[in-house]
Amino acid sequence: MKYSRYLKTGTIVFISLFLVSTASAWLDRAEPALPDIPQEWTIIDPEKVYPDFEYNGYTPSCAACPPTVDQDTGEAESFDPKFTFFVKGGTTNNLVVYFQGGGGCWHENNCLYVHTYMEEVLDITAYNTRLMGIFDTKLVLNPFKDWYFVYIPYCTGDVHWGANDAEYPDTGNVYGGSDQTIRHRGFVNFQVVLQWIRDNFENPEKIFVSGSSAGSYGAIMGFPYIKETFPASKVSVLGDAGNGVTTESFQTDAIENWNIQIPEWIPGFEGGYDPDMTIDYVYRRIAQYYRFSKIAQFTTAWDWNQTFFYNLMVGDNIEHPETWETGWPASWPAWNDQMLDYVYSAAEMPNYRYYIAAGDYHTIMMTPDFYLERSGGIPFFRWVNAMINNPFGLWGGPLEGLWQNLECTDCEEPLP
Repeated sequence: MKYSRYLKTGTIVFISLFLVSTASAWLDRAEPALPDIPQEWTIIDPEKVYPDFEYNGYTPSCAACPPTVDQDTGEAESFDPKFTFFVKGGTTNNLVVYFQGGGGCWHENNCLYVHTYMEEVLDITAYNTRLMGIFDTKLVLNPFKDWYFVYIPYCTGDVHWGANDAEYPDTGNVYGGSDQTIRHRGFVNFQVVLQWIRDNFENPEKIFVSGSSAGSYGAIMGFPYIKETFPASKVSVLGDAGNGVTTESFQTDAIENWNIQIPEWIPGFEGGYDPDMTIDYVYRRIAQYYRFSKIAQFTTAWDWNQTFFYNLMVGDNIEHPETWETGWPASWPAWNDQMLDYVYSAAEMPNYRYYIAAGDYHTIMMTPDFYLERSGGIPFFRWVNAMINNPFGLWGGPLEGLWQNLECTDCEEPLP
């Protein structure tokens, strides 16, 4: 009897020591060393870090669009094709991956003559990020104030989705009638950034993927690759002002020059990009596959910029640049109707949420509106905070907290 008692006691002691040892080892693995990255914005040059990097035979680059001539001054403007990206250190093992926005192009009129896209890298180190939404890391309200940041510039006209060099005809005879090449290498650029993230981060606890406007599309399509790179991390994605309201001709003909890249391991994406893939289809398939990740979108009810681009796709409007600045308000109702159909469709996935704000402004993540917007009934920054910090809410119910589908109640049409 005594021996049995001592045996039980010894077993308990042994098990206790084993559990302590195991827990200690687990904690050691769960708390990797933080990356040694300066806490101010720092530029990374892929040519220096990865001089031999290629994706699908392409090297990282901006559009390398030909020079344009100012119609008023007659002066030519050239554009630097060099691609770089930016990083900023934090104090917690969490990471923001942000895709910059900046329009898009798919026709000689808006790729060569009247640019509707960012042509060069925007140097974020030159900006004062005070009150720039999630980038104001000195603001106590910012849910990401202590996080690491990786900022992916946009300069390829393909919403970060492309891997192709496309020839556009010089129908305006601006370049002597010779076809001109645009490097639609947005996805190539993302892949070299992902390589750098993989090499510099061991196992982030949380990763928040976001992007505004064109960057919104980069965020949702880049999210699966980031999640696969860090399967143990809690990865979420929020698309800002990229609701994908397009026309059938745009889907089938206009963007074939981009050679869109998609995660083909996800059911429904096996055959690569299909023109029938609407944005709600993309969100639904990704949300269903990554059912333990939170997926979200933000837009205003009458986003003027998204409506502007939708209007370029309607009929033959892309052929008439002289009408672009004045014609888009007529497309507001159609854009709004389709936008609502898409978000309501995506919301059938239990781990997806939307926030539709009043007004017609474009993007929120890099603006003071990130803290000021509350037309959905809950301040937007608190909604985002609940998204990343509340471990519950993937399937709705009483535990979802503030992270709910929200829509403004005063969403009247804006004035023309």
